[in-house]
Amino acid sequence: MNEGEGKERGERKRFETPKPVAVGDEVDVTIESVGGQGDGIAKVSGFVVFVKGAKKGDRVRIRITDVKRTYAVGEKAGEAAPAAEKEEPAEEPEEEEGEGKAAEEQEAEAEESGSN
Repeated sequence: MNEGEGKERGERKRFETPKPVAVGDEVDVTIESVGGQGDGIAKVSGFVVFVKGAKKGDRVRIRITDVKRTYAVGEKAGEAAPAAEKEEPAEEPEEEEGEGKAAEEQEAEAEESGSN
């Protein structure tokens, strides 16, 4: 090997993966658990974020203050936007019992009588 090439003993080549957050970003998170130091733990696209003073179950807006190789640190920046509720399809007016069947039966009878 030429001088200056190769790895020194014990050195590993690290591949830096893109992080889903950067210093200064503000994101809404739900605190999933609490770490040993008492910081709340949230995840942003699977990336761990520690949030000082947050409790499990809190939904907060955080500002990222530091990003490391395997985790980030954030601070509370306010209340999170309300969680989007599952949108249910628009309800059609409820039919009284028997009306829906009667209409279907009438259509079926009309088709049968038209083919005779």
